Amino acid sequence: MRKLILALTMLAGPAFAQAPAMPYTYPVTVGTSSALIIGVNPTRRRIEFYNSSDTAKIAVCPTISRTATPTITCTVNGAGSITLLPYQSYRVDGVGQVPRVNTAWNAIASVAGAPLTVMEWE
Repeated sequence: MRKLILALTMLAGPAFAQAPAMPYTYPVTVGTSSALIIGVNPTRRRIEFYNSSDTAKIAVCPTISRTATPTITCTVNGAGSITLLPYQSYRVDGVGQVPRVNTAWNAIASVAGAPLTVMEWE
């Protein structure tokens, strides 16, 4: 019986320090002009966008392009943009040996004051 109690006590052990909860969550209000919603993060491995609006369409896009045009202008239903309908989400995962999604992102909405939640994992 003593061994059982000792084993259970060892399993309980000291409380481990709490790390910040993953994902890191950022509530953002998006307007009708393309604007930065999250900056560069060289340790970001995944990013997800969630449109929590009842009515607004929200487009997100990275701030840079690997094509001849160095920047992307975010537009709802536009080229280079990912348009989210109400209550829709979109996740981007890093790929390769060291997966990264480190670029900054812009957003624009079809109506002013649209709520967007940005989540990132490091």
